[in-house]
Amino acid sequence: MDFIYSTLTTSRQPEKAVEEIARNLHKEPGLVLFFASTVYSFEKLTELFKQKYPESQIVGVTTTGEIGPQGYSESSLSAQSFSKSFGKAQAVLMKDIVKYPIFDRGNLLQAAQSIGIKVASKAIEKEGLGLVFPVGLKAGEEKMLSVVNSIFHYDGFPIFGGTAGDDAKFVTTKVSVNGDITSTGGAVIFLKPVIDFYIHKENIFKSSGKQVKITKADAEKRIVYEMNNRPAAEVYAQMIDVPKNELGKCFALHPLGRKFNHDFLIASPFEVKPSGEVEFYCQVYEGAIVDILEPKNPVLEMEKTIVDFSSRFTELHGVLGCNCILRKLQFQNEQLFSKLNTQLSILPNLSGFSSYGEQLNKSQLNQTLLLIGFGKLRME
Repeated sequence: MDFIYSTLTTSRQPEKAVEEIARNLHKEPGLVLFFASTVYSFEKLTELFKQKYPESQIVGVTTTGEIGPQGYSESSLSAQSFSKSFGKAQAVLMKDIVKYPIFDRGNLLQAAQSIGIKVASKAIEKEGLGLVFPVGLKAGEEKMLSVVNSIFHYDGFPIFGGTAGDDAKFVTTKVSVNGDITSTGGAVIFLKPVIDFYIHKENIFKSSGKQVKITKADAEKRIVYEMNNRPAAEVYAQMIDVPKNELGKCFALHPLGRKFNHDFLIASPFEVKPSGEVEFYCQVYEGAIVDILEPKNPVLEMEKTIVDFSSRFTELHGVLGCNCILRKLQFQNEQLFSKLNTQLSILPNLSGFSSYGEQLNKSQLNQTLLLIGFGKLRME
């Protein structure tokens, strides 16, 4: 069964780009995802996809780099379609994930139930999954995840996603659902597939052996004021052995790590503030003890990822990926795209984008690659 198709184009003219995309997707899909560089008018693409697939669920996301069948790309349009035989899909547009995310709770509940997800099930992990695509630059991902998870009576509903980008301009990001666009909200897609799925999280960092305690922070604003009872930037620079005025150039290779199940949940610094505090891409909590991380070899880690991920399946129909912007910038600086794409292109019907944050279940992550594969899992 051809459950999933993926494709990518670098044609800049919107009408031509969508026509090229459509030739390689299902004619009447149940769901279409598209991931667009800011070289395109997102409004025009949203309109064209809606015209092309009037009976489908359609979700679009602005990016900071795209992922297609051949791997990482830029200044392009990537898309993925899911056949009606794949299962049921229902998308919801959340209008404001910062001030009023709770206002969309009723719509989320109705959407999940409309495709047969039993929100009160004790085995909620077997009821389906959710894809989430929040807008970026609003610090609303954690609130969005909290509201989505709140519709379920028990923990464990699988959630996978990535934050919209704007090609590192850091001005405005956008998401669309069935023709409607938001720059303050996000998209949620509930899926009830007839085939298996598996989520893989790739981390290319390890502990440096150094730890700090977060002694003053505002989690809501994602700002750390003090580490070890001293100005955050001063301590951070000392820990990674660089002058304080060069910290902003160096800390992407030394994010913070929160230990979780023998792995790290990564919190990446966004910028150093003039008065010495550090802003992050996700919430960092006062009182937390965190590791200062250092990089592993990205190419070797990708090779391990592809082997481990592929070996989980006896049949793999398609893969969706969300890759952090900071990983993308690192790969650019180290000229690794060609080697990494040699590995990524092994995966069938690959699509996705580079993001301003990654979402896994209840957590907002940074500097992570998330892959979700759909197919038939190998029996353990």
